[in-house]
Amino acid sequence: MIASTARTAAAQGWLEDRDRAEGPGIRLGDFELHPGIGLEVGWDSNVYYTSDDPAPGLPQRVDSAILRVTPHLLFSTLGAERRAEGEGAPSEPPVVQFRGGLSASYYEFFADERRRNVAIDIGLNLSILQGRPVSFTLYNQFGRSIRPFTENTSNVSYARIREDAGLQVMFSTAGQILQVGVGYDFGLDFFEDEQLQYGNTFNHAITLSESFRFLPQTALVHTTSVIIRDYYQPPGAGSDRPAQLDSVRLNSMLGVNGAITNEISFMVQGGYGAGFFESIGTTYDQDFDTFLARAELRWRPMQSFRLSFGYDRSVHPSFVGNYYSQDRGYINTQMMFGGAFLLGADLSLAYYDFGQIVAPDGVTPIGNSTERTDVRFIGSLFAEYRFTEWLGVNGTFRYTGSFTDFSYDVPVGGGAVVLDPAQYNKIELWLGVRVFY
Repeated sequence: MIASTARTAAAQGWLEDRDRAEGPGIRLGDFELHPGIGLEVGWDSNVYYTSDDPAPGLPQRVDSAILRVTPHLLFSTLGAERRAEGEGAPSEPPVVQFRGGLSASYYEFFADERRRNVAIDIGLNLSILQGRPVSFTLYNQFGRSIRPFTENTSNVSYARIREDAGLQVMFSTAGQILQVGVGYDFGLDFFEDEQLQYGNTFNHAITLSESFRFLPQTALVHTTSVIIRDYYQPPGAGSDRPAQLDSVRLNSMLGVNGAITNEISFMVQGGYGAGFFESIGTTYDQDFDTFLARAELRWRPMQSFRLSFGYDRSVHPSFVGNYYSQDRGYINTQMMFGGAFLLGADLSLAYYDFGQIVAPDGVTPIGNSTERTDVRFIGSLFAEYRFTEWLGVNGTFRYTGSFTDFSYDVPVGGGAVVLDPAQYNKIELWLGVRVFY
């Protein structure tokens, strides 16, 4: 069964933030390249997100040592730093700017060699006439993930392909006091394994955004999006899965984003969200409406230190219950000591409330209840020591805990059904070395 919120493991700590991944770079005319490669060994305490106390006859928890090798290449037009320093480059940004990268991660699971596979990420962001009265941004992000995201299923690779592409047109007044943007985004979510293809989706999003700057570093901001989600499931998909319905969702947020001092900035937004789903007969109607909110306070007293914390209430699509609302508090920080030792930490605590969970007939429960709520805690710590500007060793610790009373009905043979708790705990440890330039 597909996990409720696509529980894929986090990417490498040093690839999550491009500033961590880039070294001095190689200049080629008006472009710069940043190649690199990382070698890591790790341990995953719960490869398949198994509950702490699985019932007899269900898969038991599996832990595994893991080897991960990740070459990457980041590329872009000359950045602001190189332009500011001269180096024969124009001080003004060019008419066309781009920024992109590609990486491939080879995984070797020592507890189960069938998990051996390769993940891929390719991204490109192209800006045309940036800062002019009319500007354009085109982007594309392609990814193939292979980390398990639910309990062990025989002969399943867990390979999942995601494609996200879009275009935004931005209209700006002189000095960019007022900006209005219109954008379209296309998304594809595809599972390579036939058993999981009932989760395949197309997604379309149309977005209108405005920003009005009424102080030098403070602006009134608004965003409204309409998102269309369309499942394309193979014929004969079984009834032992959750009901998944095509939908149209509306999100609208209005707020202020600005600075209090040179070191302290903030963002506050509130709004409205609604979802309109296909119905199953007269018994299963998932339509909803709710308030949305986001608040964040950021502190950056120096270039080498930043701290932010905040709260957000949002609604997301889900393979179980069709959607879930999320109330989440979070804090994250990053510090650089002596230009060589980097330390980053992220903590979040969230409450999830799912839509009704039933089989495709719209009536039959697939667990011990049609209602589900989760409390989820995620904490991660990343550290790296850089011997030179191109060589570093790093370590990552990540804990994920999901606490819920919900259990799935799982057949175990002979017509018997047992309850499989959805609750789980998971720890990941990584230690590696990387070369980046």
